[in-house]
Amino acid sequence: MARPERGPVVNQLVDVLNRGLLALCTGLFAVMFAGQVTIVLLRYVLGVGFLELQDAVSYAFACLVVLTIPLAMRAGRHVRVDVLRERMPPRWQAGVDRAGHLLLTLPVFALLLVNAWPLVAASWAIHEGSRETGGLAGLFLVKSTVVVLCLLVILIALADLVPLLRRRRAEHGS
Repeated sequence: MARPERGPVVNQLVDVLNRGLLALCTGLFAVMFAGQVTIVLLRYVLGVGFLELQDAVSYAFACLVVLTIPLAMRAGRHVRVDVLRERMPPRWQAGVDRAGHLLLTLPVFALLLVNAWPLVAASWAIHEGSRETGGLAGLFLVKSTVVVLCLLVILIALADLVPLLRRRRAEHGS
């Protein structure tokens, strides 16, 4: 029995990570929604505040904001600022996408990673928690999502560039 052709390993890895990230974001949304409903009910029905739950909702929201960026990028739902691209033939659109990855995506997210790393490392070193007294620990985990964002976006951009490199290698007979 013939095996179905599989794409490059990097694309398979990105797909697996994307599915895991989607499941994580779905869980974070559930935590955020249920937590916020609970906060409102506790406050306005019982007159009770629960700081740890408020932090959990804030942390879940912050993680969602950051982690949905690679999901949108992989699905092709990210914001595009190129007005002319939509009128171009598909081959040119792919060229614009690849140029965008090489000139914008990779340098910007590499720079963000280089600058975020020391801040995240310092946060891990002290196991940074909530700014509020009695708040939820684990802010260092939330800050780590910036590093995860950078790594995933860079990996997605590289996965998008792999077909171009393969095609060029095939054209030059290497």
